[in-house]
Amino acid sequence: MKTTPMRTVPDRLGIIALGCLVAAGGVARAAPPGPRDPDWPCQQIKVPEVSLAAIWSGPTLDLQQANWKSDLEVAELVQRLAPRREPLDRAQALIHGFAQQAGEQKQPRLLALLAGLFTTLSAQRDSVLTGLDRFGRRQKELAAQIRTDNEKLRTLQGNPASDANAVAQATQQVTWEAALFQDRRQAISYACDVPGKIEQRLFALAHAIQQETE
Repeated sequence: MKTTPMRTVPDRLGIIALGCLVAAGGVARAAPPGPRDPDWPCQQIKVPEVSLAAIWSGPTLDLQQANWKSDLEVAELVQRLAPRREPLDRAQALIHGFAQQAGEQKQPRLLALLAGLFTTLSAQRDSVLTGLDRFGRRQKELAAQIRTDNEKLRTLQGNPASDANAVAQATQQVTWEAALFQDRRQAISYACDVPGKIEQRLFALAHAIQQETE
């Protein structure tokens, strides 16, 4: 009597747990053949870093030699242009105005601006990637815990002598863990888009700078 009402619960929770584990491993199927980061939680393919050559085809720029922080106006403009809350059309207008006022120093100062934006936005992107990797590791750990707890629940259910309260507690634990996994998975979808949005902004700003150097 005490176990009969619970007999369909492990099957249902097993499906939930299996869904969590499939979701945790979904990136492996979505990613192309070759090395991959097992902690990456997003459907988007992970690109560890963005190269300068990928967003810039203008005059040569040596990032190691670019001392953009020494130009206070450039440094301030970088801090204004980098955040995504600054509308792109407004950012492009600010770049144009800066170029017009730079005079004979236009090209070196525009290159300094590019160096500052590339350095700043790349650092922001790196920070987001680190956070996503950390999240992915937590999800893998939670998926493993769900699997372990679900097996414990099945064992309890399969034992006619199991205490009804123990079965109920185990059921509640697996249900809570599965719901937490799904909630986290849904919440991370926005963050998974952020690296790409940073790349798009960097490309657009670099293109605007390049137009001013031509």
